[in-house]
Amino acid sequence: MEKRYKQWRELILDPFTIKWKKIQLKEIINYFPAGNDVLECTGYMDNTPCNIIIKLEKSKMADFKTEEKNLKLLNKNNYLNLIPKVYESGITQNRKYLALEKIEGNRLSDILKKKSPNIKSLYLRKYGKMLAKIHQIPTDKFNIAKQRIINEIPKREDYPQIDNDIQQYITYLQRNKPIIEMNTFIHGDFHYANILWKKQEIVGILDFEYSGKGFKEQDIAWACILRPTQEFMNNIEDIKNFLIGYLEIGNFDDQKLKWCLINAYCHFYLININNEKYINRIRLLLESIKNDKVRIN
Repeated sequence: MEKRYKQWRELILDPFTIKWKKIQLKEIINYFPAGNDVLECTGYMDNTPCNIIIKLEKSKMADFKTEEKNLKLLNKNNYLNLIPKVYESGITQNRKYLALEKIEGNRLSDILKKKSPNIKSLYLRKYGKMLAKIHQIPTDKFNIAKQRIINEIPKREDYPQIDNDIQQYITYLQRNKPIIEMNTFIHGDFHYANILWKKQEIVGILDFEYSGKGFKEQDIAWACILRPTQEFMNNIEDIKNFLIGYLEIGNFDDQKLKWCLINAYCHFYLININNEKYINRIRLLLESIKNDKVRIN
């Protein structure tokens, strides 16, 4: 059963005040941890009972317009299944909202708590292979993907907490910045919380706000980064298993991926500078990546 979350903050907008055209909401049953307010509701779509995911704009980084457009393009052109249908969208009280099909499934953070190392490697290889499949989608119908500050080299004006431990890696980034090619369809947020599984197979891929034409190696790195509460991707072998899966049907530039991994880890280190346990893990991963221990091809 999928994990249920209690309400953990006040909603920016009451979904029951929205004048829905096709939807009738009955009850909120889940509050997902996310930058925007993301809810699971019971209700009706065209008078048919269903569960509905409601996204309400909280962060100004929200890009529901891109998500809606790209989901519809992916579906219309049969580029990718396993994605939610768009039920309805709009703006109310100067806030955007988006209603999506609910896809049932579990996240790796819950699944891998109970699995052996051999099963974990199987999941991670399938995870990597799916991203390679996404990267083969034709780009001609899509715009350049929205970029995050985390895609750029960390700057002292953004992170006054830069210390000697991380400065050596920032210097590496400055001296070795690759040519960045925005020529691949990317998901843009392909981390474990946006991937749903059943019976060891991916059954749902969520959150396409950052999708579009982008930098392939950056998308791979984003999927491999260890988040603070994560208990996988916390060692080089996990990253390698993801990349082995990716290489079954895709390819990437080793040095570009190395740069993207180091760059992303520098940002996560600085954002979480007060989490000593987590940044110690990052220090070990950064050292291994810089010494090319993640290379497999």
